[in-house]
Amino acid sequence: MKLFLCEKPSQGRDIAAVLGATEKKGGYLSGAGVTVTWGFGHLLEQASPDVYGEQFGKPWRAEVLPVLPTQWRMQVKPESKAQFEVIRKLLLKADGVVIATDADREGEVIAREILDYCGYQGNIERLWLSALDETSIRAALAAIKPGHETYPYYLAGLARSRADWQIGMNLTRLYTVKARDSGYGNVLSVGRVQTPTLNLVVERDRHIAGFVPKPFFVVALALASNQQAFHAQWVPAATYCDEEKRCIQQGVAQQVAQLCQQTGVASVTEIETKRETVSAPLPFDLGTLQQQCSKRWGLGAQQVLDIAQALYETHKATTYPRTDCGFLPISMLSEVPAVFSALVRSDPALSTMLARLQPDFVSRAWNDKKITAHHGIIPTKQQCDLGKMSEVERQVYQVIRQHYLAQFLPVYEQDATRVSLLFGGQLFKSRGNVVVVPGWKILFEKEPEGDEAQDDTDNAQLPPLQKGLECRVTGQP
Repeated sequence: MKLFLCEKPSQGRDIAAVLGATEKKGGYLSGAGVTVTWGFGHLLEQASPDVYGEQFGKPWRAEVLPVLPTQWRMQVKPESKAQFEVIRKLLLKADGVVIATDADREGEVIAREILDYCGYQGNIERLWLSALDETSIRAALAAIKPGHETYPYYLAGLARSRADWQIGMNLTRLYTVKARDSGYGNVLSVGRVQTPTLNLVVERDRHIAGFVPKPFFVVALALASNQQAFHAQWVPAATYCDEEKRCIQQGVAQQVAQLCQQTGVASVTEIETKRETVSAPLPFDLGTLQQQCSKRWGLGAQQVLDIAQALYETHKATTYPRTDCGFLPISMLSEVPAVFSALVRSDPALSTMLARLQPDFVSRAWNDKKITAHHGIIPTKQQCDLGKMSEVERQVYQVIRQHYLAQFLPVYEQDATRVSLLFGGQLFKSRGNVVVVPGWKILFEKEPEGDEAQDDTDNAQLPPLQKGLECRVTGQP
């Protein structure tokens, strides 16, 4: 009997359905010569320090620290004992095990710590899944990896877990004891990640609390040439500016503002036009997805992860979310027609937009050399039901879809013009962009796209200008 070991029940049911293991048992599914079972995340946990010696128990004492295990011990979580026993008995009957947990470091640990704890010595293979739709599961089953290929993920996960344990257990005890000696009675929790993160928050909070606003002054000049109006901004001399090149001398700014009220002409002293190109934003990795959703809808990092996990597990609408990579393997170009088909079946309103895409266009996202353990988060080849998604799930799904579709449109091109003008002995500058090829930005017409968003002044169109041309001054805007 071949045993598939999954990370959670929902994952197990999806894989079992494809394998034909439809007979329900207590804690597993079986059929067609295979058995599929699962954990509930980690079934095991690190033993507490007192297991390594009574001196490490309560009351905590600084003189016995540090706790440095030479033989690490694990224990079954009390709430997981029943399911662990199911897996242990199945391992005794198994001819081989296929690890089918999430395809990442932590997924590897969840499965292999059980196998090690149970002393399993049989053959191990690895099912490496990037999506839980039926097509993706079948493709992964046809390309099962030998277990040794992913074993290093287990070692990395153990190292991370043990480092966290040593730092957390030792420093929490030490700082708590020291604080207790000073009259503080609560536990001071210290962690490898949480404590540096807390420091960032505290430092930022102190910076905000200590912020002293400093007034600065901006002066704009209204101009016209060839019956087209445009604006230019005063460039103050360095002696009037702070370190950010902003004018901080009100009197000087007022004098320039009065100058700008006068009529006259400003001479173009310098003009430069460059053709600029902007590539489409990459498909999301988890971090950039969390940043985008926080910026647009105020969603927290954990909230975005939960939504992305639901889109992956429940709706089968998007690929594996816990990725740190936004690139895509070139091999997946062959799947583009199937993904497009699933997208339009899921949302027929997309058909008009899909007709404008170029399925053969290869953006910078397709790059095998940049792929880590997982590729970027993209839609799957399976039709999904948008009506079954919550409003916020639908929003996150649509922005994932948007970034994927952007890969099939040309780069955005614009002519960026920067012009310098002289009026009354003062320097003014203006800038404007003219769209040459809208490219992928047609997908983002209704909102600015992250860091690509620019000031309105950048998008203003300038009249035809050339060096030496005199423009009419019409006052201040």
